[in-house]
Amino acid sequence: MDDHKTDRENAELLDRPVQLALRLDSPLRGDVNNDRALMAYSLFGLSKDKVESLPTYDDGKVKIEVRAPRDVGVATIWDKSVLIYAVSLLREKMAEGKMGPEVGKLHFTTSDLQRIVGKTAGGSAYDKIEGALERLQGTQIKTNLETGGEGESGAFSWISDYKLLYRRGKKDGERQVRGLTLVLSNWVVRAALGNNLLTYSEDYFALKPIEKRLYEIARAHLGHGNAFWMALEPLRKRVGSDNDLRKFKNALGPVLQADRIPGYGVRIVEAAEYKETMTARGASVARVLNADLPVLFWRKDAGEPDNWIDIPKVEFDEVV
Repeated sequence: MDDHKTDRENAELLDRPVQLALRLDSPLRGDVNNDRALMAYSLFGLSKDKVESLPTYDDGKVKIEVRAPRDVGVATIWDKSVLIYAVSLLREKMAEGKMGPEVGKLHFTTSDLQRIVGKTAGGSAYDKIEGALERLQGTQIKTNLETGGEGESGAFSWISDYKLLYRRGKKDGERQVRGLTLVLSNWVVRAALGNNLLTYSEDYFALKPIEKRLYEIARAHLGHGNAFWMALEPLRKRVGSDNDLRKFKNALGPVLQADRIPGYGVRIVEAAEYKETMTARGASVARVLNADLPVLFWRKDAGEPDNWIDIPKVEFDEVV
């Protein structure tokens, strides 16, 4: 859908009496952005199954706890697409000098949201979007991650308020969503207006959940360098998988073989190669644990490094 068509749809929406007081912030014309911390760490569920909490992440420096009411469930990585879109809109408003007194409040059309993030199969558009917004509001996050140079104690939600605007279908009477209003939390607003935003590949939204997380991790850590490696167990936690390590490693196999991660290559250094490399460097290795296996990330335009051991290791929040 082109911007001219989206503008016409927005104009039609504004003509409706219920919308006369609203000035739409869509369409999004610039890049899709997100805060680097929201790319480096997992704060969203990787499954559409309704769960009350995610495994607590704690690497000794960063701690993240995510929970939600049982009947709502935590926000998923599909819901994250709505948040990414909203962050990008807010950033664009700031760049264009259009910030109003209610900084985190946004009005946009679902057609423009779908133009950017794509559509998901199953269910009505109204139900899917309402479900995503309910989870984004219902999810509670406690973390020492800072945004915009500031942190806060206590818990916050991704959005503090939302409203869906709809009309009834003439034939079936079903609700057809036309647009929505949401208010981003202060934590997210600071992230959107801060100096740690990174752009996304336009292919990101078509990726599967693990592919999305591998892309975000690569994007967050490869700031200037061409490659890094991370041990398999820390990577499992960064991805946000609740599988045990063996199942996680097995799940990575077909993902890495498919090689669909835009701009980045990823592979696991298996035990035999690990032993061979370490022995050549004079180290004695009796047994290699899966948890310690290096997972190598590199920029495709730079090519895969000759030897994983000669590139930086990422343990915490390093940018290489």
